[in-house]
Amino acid sequence: NQGSILSKLIYINVGLFLIVRLLSVAFILFNMNADTVLFWLQVPSSPIQLLYRPWTLLTYMFTHFDFLHIIFNMLWLYWFGGLFLNFFSERQLGGLSGALLYIVSYNFFPYFSNVSAHSTLMGASASVMAIVFAVSFYKKDMEISLLLIGRIKLIYLALFTLGIDLLAITSDNAGGHIAHIG
Repeated sequence: NQGSILSKLIYINVGLFLIVRLLSVAFILFNMNADTVLFWLQVPSSPIQLLYRPWTLLTYMFTHFDFLHIIFNMLWLYWFGGLFLNFFSERQLGGLSGALLYIVSYNFFPYFSNVSAHSTLMGASASVMAIVFAVSFYKKDMEISLLLIGRIKLIYLALFTLGIDLLAITSDNAGGHIAHIG
């Protein structure tokens, strides 16, 4: 109750991660489909499916399944979330635009036509990237120290991550990279 919004977001993400993983283990032990747990939390790329699960526009941002996925998202959130709160209010969200760009892209580009009916998106990456970009573009001259690289302006870090996401739009995690751009 007394922690910052940043602490609360990290606790929510980690708590939901643990619940999802424990439920998945229980489902597997009872020979049930473990994907059922994620089905109700991930945002679908299909607008028809989204009509039946509109809450997933919010729940996808807090849902992780892989350990490295949540670790890296929470590290970025911790590092950039503190900077973000120095310059912006707690109410500004970027995860929703990531989900919307993902849905539009998967239903607009013919490249995704074979997978758009059953693709889903999860993770805090889009929200975290919105925080990174907001801080980086608001304080273009702010520098941070990166291990093995040295001091670098935040704007260059943001542009580098944008470049990686643009180049990876046709990768196995295309939806995630599109959401980052959103």
